[in-house]
Amino acid sequence: MKLMEPALSLSLKNILLATDFSGCSAVAVKYALALARRNSSNVRTIHVEGPDSYQLLQPEAFSIAFRGLQSDSVDVAGHLNTLLSGLPHQAPVNRGQIWQVVSDVITRNEIDLLVLATHGRTGMTRIISGSVAEDIFRNVTCPVLTLGPNVKGFDPENFGFRKILLATDFDKHSAAPEYATWLATDFKADLSVVNVVRHYEEKTEEVYRAESAKKFQASLPAGLNPWTRPNFLTEFANPADGIMDVAERIQPDLIVVGARHPEPAQLNSHILWATAGRVVSEAKCPVLTVRERDIAATF
Repeated sequence: MKLMEPALSLSLKNILLATDFSGCSAVAVKYALALARRNSSNVRTIHVEGPDSYQLLQPEAFSIAFRGLQSDSVDVAGHLNTLLSGLPHQAPVNRGQIWQVVSDVITRNEIDLLVLATHGRTGMTRIISGSVAEDIFRNVTCPVLTLGPNVKGFDPENFGFRKILLATDFDKHSAAPEYATWLATDFKADLSVVNVVRHYEEKTEEVYRAESAKKFQASLPAGLNPWTRPNFLTEFANPADGIMDVAERIQPDLIVVGARHPEPAQLNSHILWATAGRVVSEAKCPVLTVRERDIAATF
């Protein structure tokens, strides 16, 4: 599936799980398993050791390895590590940064969704070291489901997204609204839409909600409508602060945000104030980032 396909054809046929076998990645493995079982997805698993080598577990091997296993009954991350330890290293087609290796695998295997964990670096540590997760979700073409360090609970028996929070500024190049709408419809979830503005204007809350509803509907392709009426909210704050305040109030199971693709790519993860990066690092639930469409492709 390519990012520019009509929203009504969204699917999760091919999932790529990126793991480093840390405690954080164990949660990502469980979410990938749950999504794959629900959607009968093919799952490839990648462990990137550096710019010159990676290990890639093909979907057939993944399926055989986890067939019949419940994701809460085994150490799935450890099990996956054992499987990958016996595989030979494979040289990437294009050597480079980790995000370039992952992006190459995504393109060649027509991946619909990337699932990965992040250690949630913030502050000076993030400026100095950057964030591999943010480098990835700002540069790859498919949506990325990121599990931050604050995502703890997982109940495989009741897996699902019952409350979805879409954070949007209604950028015409963003595909986040249609992904959030599709997921809310697929999971029969309540959808809340928050627009964070920095400067207050003399308008009533009703006016802000009406304007948001109009912009939201305009952002969706024809024929795609939420299965239930969304709840529209307006916050007056720094974007990341506003999003996290709303998330704390409504306790969503999933946050959907757009991610811009600035140049040069290497600077992405060093932007301290980048909204998507902060949300991913601080959220208590999974975050789906959807990179903006290529502007040239929209003309």
